[in-house]
Amino acid sequence: MSFRAAVLVIAHHQPEVFAALVDSLRHPSIDVYVHIDAKADLASFEAVVPESDGVTYLRDRRSVNWGGLSVVHVILRLIEHARSSRNEYQRYALLSGSDLMIAPIEEVLAAWQSSTEFIRVDWRLTGPGAQRAHLVDRRHFPDDRSPLRARLSGRIPRKVDPTIELYQGSTWWALTAGAVDQVTGFIAEHPRWLDFHRHTLCSDEIVFHSILKAAPHARRIVQDVEQCADVDAFIADPVHALHHIDWSDRTALSPRVLGIDDEPTLRASRALFARKVDTTSTALIDAFAVNSDSLR
Repeated sequence: MSFRAAVLVIAHHQPEVFAALVDSLRHPSIDVYVHIDAKADLASFEAVVPESDGVTYLRDRRSVNWGGLSVVHVILRLIEHARSSRNEYQRYALLSGSDLMIAPIEEVLAAWQSSTEFIRVDWRLTGPGAQRAHLVDRRHFPDDRSPLRARLSGRIPRKVDPTIELYQGSTWWALTAGAVDQVTGFIAEHPRWLDFHRHTLCSDEIVFHSILKAAPHARRIVQDVEQCADVDAFIADPVHALHHIDWSDRTALSPRVLGIDDEPTLRASRALFARKVDTTSTALIDAFAVNSDSLR
């Protein structure tokens, strides 16, 4: 069976940056499935990346809110759409429209053809040694932007669903088809567990991670804080699964936007992608030529 990967892209702005990412992913073994936030103009994205054999846009779009279960629902829709195609995928990779590929496509494909689950687990949220419990043991309203809900968000205690222990890590991952099956199978069997996360903050950083930690594929997770010797060094590592992400400002809500001055660091990184970039990162994006053998 020939290898094939489904790349799931979530985007909401800056079509030019999105186009650079999609161009770098063009390969016979890769199909790209895209969700554009319902608040954004889909036509502006289709103008720079027309739908083709290798690129499919979801037409049933929804409004995505930072930290909300809406993000998880979009990811699950992308998975479902990819599965509904006639292609059998061995790897599913979740990317942001603000990502930059910094490795040759052959290196990316080689990593994806391994049995490793490229996902990073940073924190235990429940059980012994739990931290950041407020993300789950308080009622949040990330998908309800009304002033009243905003004032109440994080103030109301609640009982945590005990079905499995909860963990948090980086949103962006690249999972084998078997791991994705474990996630979607668990959700199908425990719909109320997923519904619990309507009032979780940053459920996109929790749902997949928690299910995989409770599943047989947990031993294949590439970065698991519970398996590391030095927790401080683990948390400080800018490589999140396959992404180089600068979270040097730990108080920020978003990682630092990368620029041309970061090129030497990215070329030396063991990561295959970097985030995030935007329209101010044009020189950096141009420095990493599309599908180039000289990316490193």
